Order: sequence, then C-alpha cells, then structure tokens
Amino acid sequence: MTAGLRLANAHPENAALPQLQDAILDPETLAQLFQDIQRSTVVDEVQLKGGPMAMASGQSVPLDEARSALQEGRVLGVQIRYWYNGTHWWDTLMHTPKGIRLIRIEHRV
Repeated sequence: MTAGLRLANAHPENAALPQLQDAILDPETLAQLFQDIQRSTVVDEVQLKGGPMAMASGQSVPLDEARSALQEGRVLGVQIRYWYNGTHWWDTLMHTPKGIRLIRIEHRV
C-alpha cells in the first residue's frame, strides 16, 4: 500500500495533527506580521481577548484596531483567522512576560 492511499483512507481520529508554530515576537517582527497579514491574506475574523479568564470577544474587529489594542496593552491577546495560499490559518497573539507570543496553527475545515 502506498503512502498516498493510506492517507486517503485515514480516519479522522488517525489523521496527523496540524503543525503548530510557536514564537516570541519582538516589536519589529510583530509590526511586520500585521503588515504581511494585511497585504497578503484574506482575513475572516479578528477576535480580542480581554483578560486571563475572559473569553474572546464575540464580534470581529478590524485588524488595525486589534493591532493597536494589543500593542497598547488594552487586551491580553488577539486571534486572527485568515486564508493564505489556499489554507486557513489561526494566529493567536498573547502578552507574556517575555513579549508577544505567536501561536500559529493550520485550521483544517
């Protein structure tokens, strides 16, 4: 049996998990990330996380508003859901003691 056939016949519970990317961003890299998302993706939704125990906002906000809120420390985090190169991605940006942490995952729909 070839690898392609095994993959095609894989059950969801046996499917490989999407790759997770995790990094701490300096201010310049964070600014570049927002510029790249603005210029090169199709943004579906942007959610704000107000505090450690608070759920994400129920309503999507503009990308620029989320960037400002994150950089100014008005929110704990931001989640950006977007399409890039035919793939759906979720970027979660959170304040940490070391800086802004980016967690990126491919979201398979």
